[in-house]
Amino acid sequence: MRVITVALWALVLSGALIACSGGAEEPSGEGSSGGEDATYAGPIASTDVAHGKEVFAANCDDCHPDGEEDVGPSLTADPHTPADLRKQVREGSGKMRPFPEKRVSNEDLEALLAYLASINAVK
Repeated sequence: MRVITVALWALVLSGALIACSGGAEEPSGEGSSGGEDATYAGPIASTDVAHGKEVFAANCDDCHPDGEEDVGPSLTADPHTPADLRKQVREGSGKMRPFPEKRVSNEDLEALLAYLASINAVK
């Protein structure tokens, strides 16, 4: 009976250790500027600058005219990574509202990033 009790406790403790460790690896952060959400990581997946400019004109230009400061900050004075920009667009912050995928599709977002890269707003 004692052997079964010890074996049962060993099983419970090993399960607790596995649960406490999380079992998931942390992202390595390679190619990251730090603090980026892995959900938004990756290179720009579009080269369609013309379409990106249309997306910018329809959704961004009122607050960031030609990428410069107005209601929102200048996008060209302090370029951001594609991951940071994706997160900003999807989640918003401060005065900026989020733009969900139903409003700006993932394809539109990638074209927008291609446009922003063309005006040196992406590092």
